[in-house]
Amino acid sequence: MNEQSFNEKLAKSLTTYRKLNGFTQTEIAEMLDYSDKSISKWERGDGTPSAFVLFNLSEIYGISVSELIGQSPMSKANINLAKSKEKETKEQLKAKKKAIERANKQKKKEKKHKK
Repeated sequence: MNEQSFNEKLAKSLTTYRKLNGFTQTEIAEMLDYSDKSISKWERGDGTPSAFVLFNLSEIYGISVSELIGQSPMSKANINLAKSKEKETKEQLKAKKKAIERANKQKKKEKKHKK
């Protein structure tokens, strides 16, 4: 594995675990005493955090550094968590779509009554 592919894999992993744990970049930045710009840079693969930061992130996420850097497979618990988050997101999108459709129907009714 070359450095570029490692950085890309690490960037994806950093993003995945942050989102799985429900944190924003700003929240992680505050926990680590870094700027949210640094977190964004790491998640884009434009830089890499230090070993100390990787250790702290693994502690925050409750995983090994090896798992965080993508050298160990994602645990079954985290795979299940990812699947449930994905399902939750799809359900939220469906609910938002229905709410928008209802709001649009209501607006049409209101326009008809005003005429």
